Amino acid sequence: MRSMPYPMKACLVVLAWSGCTAANAASSASPAAPGKPKCMNYDQYLTRAEIVIKPVPICGRISPELGGLREALAEHGLGFTATSFNGYTYDVLGHNAKPQVYNGQNPSYNASLNTYLTYDLTRVGFANDAQFTLAAQWVGANYTPANPRVTTMTVFAINQSFFNHQLELEYGYITGVRLFYGIALGGNASTAALGPSSVVPFQVGMSATEPTPTLNVIVRDPKLRYYNSFAVTRSVSPGGIAQDVEDNPSGFRLSVPNAKALFIDEFGYKRAASASENSAWFRAGALYNTSQYTEFKSGEKSDNNYGMYLAGTLQVSKPWGDARGWYLDSKVDYSPDSVNAINKAIQFTAFNVGPFVNRPTDMLAFGVTKSYYSKELRDVYTGSRMNTADYTLAATASYAAQLTSGIYLISGLTYTHNPVLTPVHGDALLLQESLNFLF
Repeated sequence: MRSMPYPMKACLVVLAWSGCTAANAASSASPAAPGKPKCMNYDQYLTRAEIVIKPVPICGRISPELGGLREALAEHGLGFTATSFNGYTYDVLGHNAKPQVYNGQNPSYNASLNTYLTYDLTRVGFANDAQFTLAAQWVGANYTPANPRVTTMTVFAINQSFFNHQLELEYGYITGVRLFYGIALGGNASTAALGPSSVVPFQVGMSATEPTPTLNVIVRDPKLRYYNSFAVTRSVSPGGIAQDVEDNPSGFRLSVPNAKALFIDEFGYKRAASASENSAWFRAGALYNTSQYTEFKSGEKSDNNYGMYLAGTLQVSKPWGDARGWYLDSKVDYSPDSVNAINKAIQFTAFNVGPFVNRPTDMLAFGVTKSYYSKELRDVYTGSRMNTADYTLAATASYAAQLTSGIYLISGLTYTHNPVLTPVHGDALLLQESLNFLF
């Protein structure tokens, strides 16, 4: 199963989503008010394509002016950002082996570069706040089953809202994980060894790596708290995420073999932190995939793959009267075990944004995830006289430290019971380090 650098990115995503930083608080006004930093002017050009992620404000990045480049681009309605994630994972219990079967079993390195270019489409006649985003990603790694070497487009989409944001549209190419679920809030402990394939919505066909053609419609109440988000998109290849990458290396393919329509609907409630209210995000989602998957036991084709999830993220303390403090995040997922290798999971995470008064942009997180391997798949292996694990359990602790503006060092330690389905393997203790740069 594949792994992606979600655990290392998760802390940065939470810091941005929670709105805890001084730069984030300042970015609410655009253009910048007199006496405010000039870099606040550029936040209006940050991508809005990634619905479940709030980008880190320009003032919180390395070289907010980029030597005058941001100002020159903004004059033409353009925005540019880039992020670089550089990670290392190793099982300190010394389970080195050839061939390597999980991320970190042998020393595993990965590096990625993500670039975003946005354009204000109102300059060419689009209504309201229409924005186009073009994003691309390069990933390199020494253990390619965990982090395949790819150079791909990741977003080619338009975001547009109507009726004071009560109706929002997203259309183009984008991965489902950027629109639904909120996988990165608090981190997903199991992704350290198993990757996105261990996340039930990805098992059901939600895109995680290569973008899929998508139309997403979001309807909100007048107070912009309750919402319903519905998307018609293309499933990833029934052969899995790795097959999807092989079939669509550029990200621009409209279709890939055997992948058909996927329908996703999420109903939720989302509230930002304020002086009087704690941050909260509760959601329930369902997915239905019309692609044909091969059933583990019968070997027959089935077009009845589906999934459901419940998730909640709640701020439970507010020592400084803002978005800093302790949060609880929990998720429960289910899908049929006839076609999904991991069909059930439960996750609980506690994280603290700004754990120390003099470290307002740091984050401390503790999480536990239990994911269940398909019983039908295990029965097939048992019939072949191969021993299998019933589930995988991962417990993680991590700390994201801001070294300086736009540079984060994220350290993590994850204990994983049953890091692979078969053969049953000894427990792993994964040390994770990541140095991340935001431009």
